[in-house]
Amino acid sequence: MKTLQSKIAIALLATTVFFNANAEDKKTTTSNTSSSTMLEYKSSNLNVGMYELGKVNSMKLNMALTKDAGKNAIVKIMDEKGAVLNEERIGKKLTGYNFCFDFNNVKVGKYFIEITEGDNIITKEIIKSNNTLSY
Repeated sequence: MKTLQSKIAIALLATTVFFNANAEDKKTTTSNTSSSTMLEYKSSNLNVGMYELGKVNSMKLNMALTKDAGKNAIVKIMDEKGAVLNEERIGKKLTGYNFCFDFNNVKVGKYFIEITEGDNIITKEIIKSNNTLSY
């Protein structure tokens, strides 16, 4: 019986740590009121996943984006000097979007993907070598 109680206590502790860690990522500002301190949280579903399309080292990077309904988003692929190679605009009605960028026709170097939705920005770095993409 004591072992079961220990396992439950450890599970509860781990859950508390997990939720507190995730809550810290969403904190933006602290506002003071006369009676207490209140935390304001970001409320965004903006997220991006990346993987190579087809075979490994195909140099075709597929991106899956999720975002909030009711907000526009902009996806830019830029070189390390800031020159925009591709720009996608995603309308307010969409909450998911998939697109592919072919890195076969760009030079070896460092590139960035920037996803903007209102005040929320995600930036991902991509390094193209002769035969691989790292991200």
